[in-house]
Amino acid sequence: MGPLLEVDYEKIFSPQTMTALKGKSGESLRQMLGDKNLMQALTKSKAVLDEIIEAEDGYRDELEMVAAQMVTDAYPIIEYANIKIDAKIVGLGDLNIQPGDGEVSMDNTPAEAEKAKRRIINGITQGASIRGAFGFMLFREYINDINPALIDKYSEILKLAFGIYDDENAIAMMLAALAQGQKMQGGESKMEYDEENDQFVIKAKAICFPMLVHEIVKGLYEIVGTKGFGPDREKNQAVVNAVDKLSNEPRDLQYGKFIYDAISAIYNESDVDDPRVRELFFAEVYKLIDDEFFPFIENAINGELKPLQRKWAMDTMRDIKRDLMKDDTGLSDLDENL
Repeated sequence: MGPLLEVDYEKIFSPQTMTALKGKSGESLRQMLGDKNLMQALTKSKAVLDEIIEAEDGYRDELEMVAAQMVTDAYPIIEYANIKIDAKIVGLGDLNIQPGDGEVSMDNTPAEAEKAKRRIINGITQGASIRGAFGFMLFREYINDINPALIDKYSEILKLAFGIYDDENAIAMMLAALAQGQKMQGGESKMEYDEENDQFVIKAKAICFPMLVHEIVKGLYEIVGTKGFGPDREKNQAVVNAVDKLSNEPRDLQYGKFIYDAISAIYNESDVDDPRVRELFFAEVYKLIDDEFFPFIENAINGELKPLQRKWAMDTMRDIKRDLMKDDTGLSDLDENL
């Protein structure tokens, strides 16, 4: 990894890795949007979203509970770590949680590697939330009771909404809109630590059910992502201010899902069958020192983990599972770095 003028993926990753990511993005574009061009995708997504919002009217309270329960079932670490979910389906005008976009003091400018690591973790967070959003299929029967057409509409809106992030024209358009102060959100999430009750809280809002699921999963992975921080809270905040910007989100959504897939595949290919291990393994990856973190991520993306890297991964997951069986591993210490 060379010197960074900005924390852009092109400067973080090698040309080989960028070629792999761009290839995966091109394939994803074809799978998600098919032969639709950008304007067709945008027009269709608006029409489908309007249909979803109308069909969900009168069922939002129930769907909020289903979204929270669905994510809890799919990610058992939530119950294990006593994470609370506060999820709401709202109107577009009720979205107001924004990333930091704060100022960075010249006396506390983060190191380039710290910013690059945060960018990768943010990408993984977005990627995990995209993959998790499609979990609504787990509740097919319940959703069919509300409206049998919703399952297909949910699938379609997610493909349209996230597929455009693999379209370079769409990204250029979104970046231009963001530069003019326009909102591009269908939801938002943030995680907080409730010191009184000693637990993390995921606060998620979205304009429809599948987007709410997406935001809840994103909140979970924001909690996991705090393991990438060091012990200095002021320095951590400076890193957030430097990296967590709306203008970074389109590329995070474009490439992050493939970085997430690469790390998740290591868990899926292991002999560990406790799904709580998955998120705790991500946390251990985030704790790797720079000289280990960046090569591990790149080699995972390229399917070229070294024998020692794979051994570390397998040993780490087995150790996590063993600790879980003794009930002495969790996410309870994550607040130390906030």
